[in-house]
Amino acid sequence: MKSVAAIGLFVVIMASVAIYSNNQPALADPVQPEEPKCMIFFDPPKTDVKVGETFTVTVLIDDVSNLWGYEIGLKFDRSVLEYVGAKSPYWKFVSGQTEYLFWVAGIKPQNGEVELMEFTFQGKSEGSSPLSFYVHKLATLKYHLAAEDYVGWPIPHKISEGFVTVT
Repeated sequence: MKSVAAIGLFVVIMASVAIYSNNQPALADPVQPEEPKCMIFFDPPKTDVKVGETFTVTVLIDDVSNLWGYEIGLKFDRSVLEYVGAKSPYWKFVSGQTEYLFWVAGIKPQNGEVELMEFTFQGKSEGSSPLSFYVHKLATLKYHLAAEDYVGWPIPHKISEGFVTVT
């Protein structure tokens, strides 16, 4: 009998707390991701060339802080454009060995507007081709004194495509 009375008392107390309590859980505002400030883009953004003509476009990033390394994979229409070569102010690539994917790390940290690469193409046939990236990664460097280790952290960014017309 005592156990029934104890259970009854417990139910009455819990029901009273539930009825008389106005403590609603606070609803948190959803966190919106911050829009990236950095932009990877082609300069010039649009290029017009004739078949057989060679031209160069530069890949830049603006508003970057503490850029330590990057990976860029170039995407374009190979029936319209022929890849000739690439240059980087930070790395020497072997001509004819590296064509579409570039990985550079260990550079002195860069800030502001930074030139990442120069790409040279030749107009192959009449048509148009977007210039874009199938890979675009940026990394900053953090030094962990306690671990005596370097760790790369991704830098949020946006991309802007380029465009080439061959006549």
